[in-house]
Amino acid sequence: MTMTPDDVEIAARIEAEIDAHLAVVRDVEARCKAAFLPILAEHGITRVEISYDGGGDEGSVCDVTAYVGDEDVDLPEVLCDAFTAEYGGDVTARAVQLEDALRAFADNAVSNHHKHWEDGEGAFGTVTIDVASGAVTLTHNSRFVDYETTETEL
Repeated sequence: MTMTPDDVEIAARIEAEIDAHLAVVRDVEARCKAAFLPILAEHGITRVEISYDGGGDEGSVCDVTAYVGDEDVDLPEVLCDAFTAEYGGDVTARAVQLEDALRAFADNAVSNHHKHWEDGEGAFGTVTIDVASGAVTLTHNSRFVDYETTETEL
């Protein structure tokens, strides 16, 4: 199928909108990390694991667990800036409890990188934050129903 000049223009416009949205997503993720990483380091936290789970059109962040080494510890009750990408590309910020900022960060990350993760059979996973390196890893597991068909002539 050959694309018309109008089709090419529409495709280019859609691609530019996607690229602009991804740039905003990356910016928001960077701003969130810049807000919570120093707080976590200041309190001696070395790693944070944030789990999420969903299916049947519902899903949520489940647990936020902080670690000092291998020992789990309570998160400090301090305020942290949380950033959100609004529809249309605007970025908003508000000060919330650190745990809420981490929950929002994980929820946004999963939703931005795995659209509709809570639909159908859903998905589950973990957002892991290595405080020293600043690395954030999203380990995502999609659920699906599978079947195998065999056909035998008798």
